[in-house]
Amino acid sequence: MKFPLFVLFLGLATLAQSKETSAPPAGIPKDAVAVEGHTWRWVDKDGKAWLYRSTPFGLMRSEEPKETAAKPSGLMKADEPKGGVAPATPETGGMDAALALITVKEEGDSLRFSRPGPFGAYSWVKKKTQLDRDETIVWTHARAKAGARKD
Repeated sequence: MKFPLFVLFLGLATLAQSKETSAPPAGIPKDAVAVEGHTWRWVDKDGKAWLYRSTPFGLMRSEEPKETAAKPSGLMKADEPKGGVAPATPETGGMDAALALITVKEEGDSLRFSRPGPFGAYSWVKKKTQLDRDETIVWTHARAKAGARKD
């Protein structure tokens, strides 16, 4: 009989703690608006926006970047790159910047691809019949460049 009561009290204590942690920590202004899990946004009387973040090392306050303040949260313009990759341009032959870094060499019925990485060049070999979409784009672009050089 003692064990079920212990479990019940433990569950109630956990529930009470979860309600307490959802409140903003001390040091954040009362009229701050929750933006994300542990981030709050507050605008002072001069109109300057501040971000308050709860970190493992304590509360951090920073001025909101201008580009974040200018656009609504979560929305991107159509011409902005997604995922940190630059958009395709005529200089890259219609490829995005990540694909433009990949080089390819023909080795019989296989192709050797390589791209720069944080710890040196990363390379792999694939059969011409087993290429994925990105590898096909890089291979087509390399053949077009080689054909243009011969002319």
